Amino acid sequence: MDNQPSADAARRPSPRPDGQPRAAGGRLLVCIDSSSAAGQLVRSASRLAEAARVEWFAVYVETPDDHPTFEDQEQIAKTMRLAAQLGGQTVMLSGFSLRDTILDFVREQGVSKIVLAQIHQPGWRRMLSFTLADQLRRRANDLDFYLIAAGDQEPQPRSAPRRDVWLLVRDYGLAATGVGLCTGLALALFPYLALTNLVMIYLLTVVIIAALLDQGPSIFAALVGVTVFAYCFVPDYYSFSLANTEYAITLAVMLIVSILISRLTSRIRYQARAASQQERQTAALYDMSRNLTTKLSLADLLPEAIEQISRTFDSQVAILMPDGAGKLHLSAGEAFPDDYGSEMLVANWVYRYGHFAGLGTKTLPKARGFYLPLRASQELIGVLRLEPTRPHKMIALKSLRFLEALGSQVALAIEREHLHQQTHQTQLQIEAERLRNALLSSVSHDLRTPLTVIAGSASSLLEGETSLDATTKAELTQTIYDEANRLDRLVHNLLEMSRLQSGQTKLNFEWHVLEEVVGCALAQLEAQLQNHPVVIHLPADLPMVRIDALLMERVFINLLENAIKYTPEQTPVTISGWITQQKLLLEVADRGPGLVPGDEELVFEKFYQAGSGSARGVGLGLTICRSIIEAHKGHIWAANRTGGGATFRFTLPLEEGAPLLDKTLPEM
Repeated sequence: MDNQPSADAARRPSPRPDGQPRAAGGRLLVCIDSSSAAGQLVRSASRLAEAARVEWFAVYVETPDDHPTFEDQEQIAKTMRLAAQLGGQTVMLSGFSLRDTILDFVREQGVSKIVLAQIHQPGWRRMLSFTLADQLRRRANDLDFYLIAAGDQEPQPRSAPRRDVWLLVRDYGLAATGVGLCTGLALALFPYLALTNLVMIYLLTVVIIAALLDQGPSIFAALVGVTVFAYCFVPDYYSFSLANTEYAITLAVMLIVSILISRLTSRIRYQARAASQQERQTAALYDMSRNLTTKLSLADLLPEAIEQISRTFDSQVAILMPDGAGKLHLSAGEAFPDDYGSEMLVANWVYRYGHFAGLGTKTLPKARGFYLPLRASQELIGVLRLEPTRPHKMIALKSLRFLEALGSQVALAIEREHLHQQTHQTQLQIEAERLRNALLSSVSHDLRTPLTVIAGSASSLLEGETSLDATTKAELTQTIYDEANRLDRLVHNLLEMSRLQSGQTKLNFEWHVLEEVVGCALAQLEAQLQNHPVVIHLPADLPMVRIDALLMERVFINLLENAIKYTPEQTPVTISGWITQQKLLLEVADRGPGLVPGDEELVFEKFYQAGSGSARGVGLGLTICRSIIEAHKGHIWAANRTGGGATFRFTLPLEEGAPLLDKTLPEM
């Protein structure tokens, strides 16, 4: 086929019957077939549609008389993909007449331009107007037709698929048996019924045969039935000579009606099969879409897709996807057969070139499986492999496009999951960047204050080394020490918050005695707790808990520091614990002013401070506590105490298999 449209087609549309030019606009339709020239036809249609700035359709019509081979079906699918890549809408239609089906679609979609292949035919064929273009022009003079040169050869007619000889013998034998039974019944009723009634018996037989068998056996039954009827029941009896010429008309009408009935019945059966197949495919696509949209991880998505496709096509299914280096590997489904290497060669070829290959195709047909590229909206993301349960059974021809649709859904679902992961990572990066910016803006004052105090105290010590008394020097030294510790805890909280939010902290779970963790936290805050007595109520039979001791120690330190900052001096702080519902419930409570109603959840947010200005800090301590407790699969919350004060409670799961404490050891 030439790359450019023919001159009379590309320059101007055909004129209207009244000689007036046709109006611009409307949509464009291109009719494709299984020929190798269909790709050039689609490209020409794309250029015409782009020049006219109109939508366009690539349409393939399937009729009962079509019997495409697997190679034809593969070529059709390839042409459809090309049309979609060029911006066209691909449509598969089914109908009894190619001409009528196209015209119905044209009227429904408002198509005003049709692109067809111009086939060079002998003169006697052109005079008889057998081409599709001539048929369409006779029925639709208001359309613009663009005929694209398609070479000198017209497409070869599609031959019907060869059926098993025994099936043909069975079907035609059943048809002959039906006519024989009908003849026996007619002979029994011949003395009692008129000739027209006997004709009805034969017509009923033809209808029954046409409803049960294909069109060939039903037409055969019609011909045999008319022949037997003429021989047995039309005078002269038991001969083919007719005593009256009127019987010839009766037999001719009987034959025509029988053939029409057989053809109409075959059409109804074809429509019923097509509707049933379409309904099954639609239901399968709906189920696939519904099931895949609920899966957000490949571990759940891939097995669901494999199970659906395997059940639909009665095949062993596998999905192969590339790793970080671009090398295919088995992601889900049935393991490859023993000849793994040769099958992987086929899979790699499909992934590289994006075409079908394997069983039943022209490319690498000796493979044991059929390989379909999984094409998403942006790129190829993998390969789908089907190996029929019955060896060497190819995929049904009419199911190839359906398989492509299922594969596209799987590819889009995988792509959606990848995009979801990328979005999640992007959100984490944005959140980390926002956290860093917020930390820099929020802690600048809190970092500067202890540094200023430390610098001022150190400067006073240096300048007044001879003039300051020992008491003042000790106070300045203590101030430097306290502010350095405060600065250290502040920096530690900032670093801990950054690690927790970025997901870089790895918990070191080990069995620990909770009393030891609490004791370590109290030891670090010994100086700050001098004016706040601590009361501990922990059960004597408290089991060991599996925790990250350093992080859990940080929880108690932050909760105790929070109580110190927001409660008056000499008010007690209570640490309690008890076991409830297979969980360890711990509490740190104080007798301060308590929480502002409504702030019970806000106090755990980053940079939030209850009573701004009442205490120094950046508001990260409770946020870190929540992150650590949630990392331990626990829960933390805050509430006001009866009688005044605030309480912070959190739970830790109790796991089985905790080591037993040796009660005989002396207490330390």
